[in-house]
Amino acid sequence: MAKFLCPYCYEMHTKEQCLVTCLYHNTHDAKKVCANDFKKDPSGFVEEKSKTKCFKCTHTVTRLHCPESKNEIPEDLMIFGGLPIALVGAKASGKSNYIAVLVNEIKKKMTRHFNCSINMSCADSQKNYNDFYYNPLFKSKKVVGATDAGEIPPLIFPLQFMNDKNKITNVATLTFYDTAGENLDSIEDMTVNNKYIPNAKGIILLLDPLQIESIREKLKEKGMTQLPPIYTDVNEVLSRIVETIRRVKKINAKKKIDIPLAVTFTKIDALEKYGILPEGGCLVDESEHIDRGLFVDSEFSNTSIEMQDLVDNWLSGELESLMKNFEKYAFFGLTALGNIPNRNDISEIKPKRVLDPLLWILAENKFIKRVKN
Repeated sequence: MAKFLCPYCYEMHTKEQCLVTCLYHNTHDAKKVCANDFKKDPSGFVEEKSKTKCFKCTHTVTRLHCPESKNEIPEDLMIFGGLPIALVGAKASGKSNYIAVLVNEIKKKMTRHFNCSINMSCADSQKNYNDFYYNPLFKSKKVVGATDAGEIPPLIFPLQFMNDKNKITNVATLTFYDTAGENLDSIEDMTVNNKYIPNAKGIILLLDPLQIESIREKLKEKGMTQLPPIYTDVNEVLSRIVETIRRVKKINAKKKIDIPLAVTFTKIDALEKYGILPEGGCLVDESEHIDRGLFVDSEFSNTSIEMQDLVDNWLSGELESLMKNFEKYAFFGLTALGNIPNRNDISEIKPKRVLDPLLWILAENKFIKRVKN
């Protein structure tokens, strides 16, 4: 029996070990919820003794769930495997807003330019995304509230890539893990609450430039008064990520970590508005990747170098020294909202470069084509 890594409990399971729900509904008999009258337990799952027959039923579609968390597992993940991506950021880094905009940008832009489609059929992920991310930001026009500390169910969305004849050629089952900033405050918290990080195929580390003292001073000089409180130091966050991965995966200090790391500075709209970004630089425009439907290495390299030059002026060399623990790493800059909120209200959402870190991870994992120029 084929096994797969569950994105919720991080254990290897077979299909037969999962909990099963049945979508059959007989319109002539409201009490009959199963074509074969298989019994269900009090939670609505098919009883163990009936599961084998249930899988052979042709009357309906079955859905599988993690035996521990009971969250739904998309079938594509079991067939193609997952592409778990850790979205990590200290408190006030804008992570929840980023997730809200990122999934929407995949649906609106990436599917059009990269000939792919995002499967939103996983009921748990769709509901969690709508309730906690999309509706507050895009419907209520409020910034998304901070993630609560503790276990956060991931958002799982299979991304199906197609050829010129619209035949599916590859599937990246994106698994986005959101984590509360408080879960990064110690190695112990990170080990318990962020078990997905060592198993990730890519890490997007979101950092708030408004947490950097030199940037804060420049913004104050230029008249910006709405600055967030200072939370966990950016170097501390990355240091704990490195230590957690090495500890869990038993990687010694001489060996590089084989997970692409995208060190991503958010809120560059504020830096642009107050004249901190260089005029005519890459970061003030949307990237080439979108229009071309390819990952363009020259665009990527120019942007990473520009961002790195800025970081060198903002911080000591400690951040890049920590990044060198990874085989592959790069700098990114983006804005999810496109403008500074008025307290919790956001009048217009104008994202820029939100997809860039994801496109890099997809290119590194060979899901999208890349060109030099």
